[in-house]
Amino acid sequence: MKRRFLIFAAAVSSALFLSSCAVGPDYERPVVPVPENFRNIHGQVDASNWLTARWWRQYNDPALDYLVSKAIANNRTLQQTMANVEKAAAQVTVSRSSLFPQLSYSGDGGKARQSLNTVTGAMMDGKAITTYEGLANASWEIDLWGRIRRQTESAVASYRSAQAAHKAAIASVIGSVVSTYFSILAADEQYRIDVATAESYFETYKLFKLRFQYGNVSEMEVAQARSQWESAMVQIPQIRQNRTELINSLSILTGIAPKAMPQFKKLDELSTPVIAAGIPSDLLTQRPDIIEAEETLKAANADIGAAKALYFPTISLSAGLGYASDELHNLFKSPSHMWSYTGSFTGPIFRWGAVTAGVKSAEAQQKAMLAAYQLAVAQAFADVDNALSSRENAVIELRTKRALVKSLQEYQKLATAQYQGGYTGYVTVLQAEQSLLPQEIQLAEVKARALSSIGQIYQSLGGGWIDQALIEEEQAIKDLAEAEKLKKEQVQAAPETSSSVPLPLRKPDSPEEIPNPEINSDAVPIPVAEPHK
Repeated sequence: MKRRFLIFAAAVSSALFLSSCAVGPDYERPVVPVPENFRNIHGQVDASNWLTARWWRQYNDPALDYLVSKAIANNRTLQQTMANVEKAAAQVTVSRSSLFPQLSYSGDGGKARQSLNTVTGAMMDGKAITTYEGLANASWEIDLWGRIRRQTESAVASYRSAQAAHKAAIASVIGSVVSTYFSILAADEQYRIDVATAESYFETYKLFKLRFQYGNVSEMEVAQARSQWESAMVQIPQIRQNRTELINSLSILTGIAPKAMPQFKKLDELSTPVIAAGIPSDLLTQRPDIIEAEETLKAANADIGAAKALYFPTISLSAGLGYASDELHNLFKSPSHMWSYTGSFTGPIFRWGAVTAGVKSAEAQQKAMLAAYQLAVAQAFADVDNALSSRENAVIELRTKRALVKSLQEYQKLATAQYQGGYTGYVTVLQAEQSLLPQEIQLAEVKARALSSIGQIYQSLGGGWIDQALIEEEQAIKDLAEAEKLKKEQVQAAPETSSSVPLPLRKPDSPEEIPNPEINSDAVPIPVAEPHK
C-alpha cells in the first residue's frame, strides 16, 4: 500500500511537472537592422575561406606563426577566461540538479541517561538509553512554475556567454600579437634607417671639419653638418625605447622571454594576404562579442521568469526510509523498519514589495542587456566598415608615401650633386636630407599599418579561425598537463638523495620553433657623439 502511494505521488508530480508552463517571457531574438553589404565591397565570396583560414599564416613568417602559437598556449588572459568558462559550466550542473529528486542518507547513534527527577528518568529507573538510526532521504521540489527551469536556462546562457567571451579574448590576443610584431619590425627598420643616416651624417661632419682646416668651407657649414648629425642621433634612443616596450608587450602576450624571441623578418620580406572581393553580412554572426551579448540577453530574459515565479507557492515532496533500534544487532531487522513521507508548500503573502522589486530589477537588467546587444551588433558593422576603409586607405597611403620617399631621395641626390659642383650652398643639401629622414621613418610605420589592416578585417568579421585557435589551445592544455604529469613521475622515481631531477629538453616540432635569442640584439654600431670643446 505504501509503495503504491509513493508511486502514485511520483506519477502525479511528474505529470504536473511535464504539463506545467514556466512563467516569464520566452526569448525571441530582437530585430536589428543590418546592411546587406559593406561600402566599396562588391561581388561574391566563398564564406568558408573566411571562416576557417588561419589568416596570420598568409604572411609566410615562421616567427609570427611561432609567436601566435605560444600566445594561444601561454597567455594569462586566456587562462583567466578559460577558468570563467569552467566555472560557468559547473554552475549549469548546479542549477540543473535542482530539477531532479535529491537523495541523501544519514545515520546516528547515541546513549543518554535521563534524570531520576523526570518522568522518563523515573520510568527507566535511571538506566541509560541507547539508540541507533539509519535513514535514506529523498526530497523533490516540484518546478510547477518553472523557476528552476528559468534558472537553468539562465545558467546555460551564461555558460555560452562565457565561451563566447573566451573566443573574443583569443581573437583579441592573436590580433595584439600580430600588430605588436609588425610594430617591432617597423621599429627595427626605423632603427636601421636612423643609424645608417647618422653614420652618413657623421662622415660628412668629419669631412667638413677637415675641409674647414684648409679653408674650403665656412665654420657655419661645419656647425650645420654637426647639428644635422646630432638631430639624427637624438632619435635613436627614442626608437630603442619604443622597441624595448614593444618587445616586453610581446613577451607578456606570448609568455616568451625577451631574450628568447625567434628570428624576426624584415617588413619587406613578408607576404601580403589577399582580401576577397565580397564579404557577406551574415559572417558577422560568427563574431564572439555578438554571441556573448545575445547569450547574456538570454540569461537576463530567463531571470525575469525566475523572479516572477517567486509570486507563486513552492511545492515540495520528501520521504524517508530507514531503521531505528536500541540495539545495534537489531538495527536491520524487520521490526526496526521505519518510513515517512510529507508534502509541503510555501508562498508569499506580504513581503513589503521584495518580490515585485526583484521582478522590476530583472526586467531592468533585461532592458540593459537588450541595449548592449543592439550596440554590439551596430559596433560590429562599424568595426568591419572601419577595417575595410582602413585597409583601403592604408594601401593608398603606402603607395603615395613610397612615391614621396623616392622623390625626396632623388631630390637629395640632385642637391648633393649641385653642391659638389659648386652650383648651390650646403643649405640646399641640408634641407633635402632633413626632409627625407622623417619620411623614411614614417614609411616604416605605414608599411606596418598596411600589413596590420588585413588582420583587423579578419578580427572584425570573426569566424571559424577562432575555433581553430581554440582547438590549438585545447591541445596545448593537454600537452601541458602531460608534461606536468611526467615531471611528477620523474620526481617520484628519483633517488631520495637527489634533490632535483633534470628533465629532458623537448625537441622542437619544426625548424621555425627554434628560438634564436641573438637575432634581436642591437648589433648596428652607433657613432659616439664628440664632446663639445
